[in-house]
Amino acid sequence: MYLSLRGVSFGEIVGALGEADYRLLLPLFLTVMLSHFLRALRWKILLDVLPERLEKRPERPVSTLTAFYSLLIGYMVNYAAPRMGEVARSANLASQEKLSFSGVLGAVVVERILDVVVLALSLLSVGFLLRRQAATLDRLFWQPVASLFGSVPAVVYIGASAVALLAALAAWRVLARRRAGSWGAKFQALAGQFGAGLSTLTRTGRPAALLLTTVGIWACYHLMAYLPLVMLGSTNAFNVSYLDAWSIMILGAVGVLIPSPGGVGSYHYITIQAMVHLFGVSQQAAATYAVLSHAAQLILLTAGGFLSLLLQGGTLRGLKPPDKADGA
Repeated sequence: MYLSLRGVSFGEIVGALGEADYRLLLPLFLTVMLSHFLRALRWKILLDVLPERLEKRPERPVSTLTAFYSLLIGYMVNYAAPRMGEVARSANLASQEKLSFSGVLGAVVVERILDVVVLALSLLSVGFLLRRQAATLDRLFWQPVASLFGSVPAVVYIGASAVALLAALAAWRVLARRRAGSWGAKFQALAGQFGAGLSTLTRTGRPAALLLTTVGIWACYHLMAYLPLVMLGSTNAFNVSYLDAWSIMILGAVGVLIPSPGGVGSYHYITIQAMVHLFGVSQQAAATYAVLSHAAQLILLTAGGFLSLLLQGGTLRGLKPPDKADGA
């Protein structure tokens, strides 16, 4: 946060926040909750076709409310420990629905793969929308990435990936042969459950539902990026359009991918740089937007996660993966 907000007057940020149009907080809150409800619904579509769920209780699908609670709990945990929210939400739902942790986590991985595909396509759209500012975009975002990895030939990456894959396959075969060993059998059971979770994408038989929920999620994200711009008056002061908010949102999402707690600092830095250098927004206004948009979600999701724990009678200590292979 210090590095991302250097040179910014905190007094001016407070002043700008004091002048914001907070009548839009309710639409922002509803949009945030709708986006996460749609995400919970998409996750539920995958969870409903888990083989163990179909075998144990085919008559009762996974509760959408439990999936929603688990998702909010996961976001809350992410603000404390990067990426641990996926573990927490999987553990919570597995406990509530009496499913294996590994199977539920596999479905989470599938869901995240869908998001990675959408983000990759969205980055291509940003490159098209900002084609006139390609030089600036290259200098701010693509060149730093290339400077980290460009000095190593591509063949090294491909070779290292191939070696890692072969090593993983060899380890898998060795462990699979140790059926008599307790730890080998446990690993095999966990791997089977995780694989079943990964296979849910091909089992759903509901591609239209997955597509519609995914489009709805990202449409909500777009609106969540635009509303704070309107609240702060940036749409008029700097002529930032609804379409511009899409590019700001996608570039900010790259900051969230960096493993810092809840994107703190990394989101702010990339968002400020994008708004200043690509859309002509002042550094002060860009910093105010980054602080407001991030803080609004932090407060909503942290409060929502804590409330979800209370409503289902859970505790933070209960958010850990089960030790047994059957998820009990």
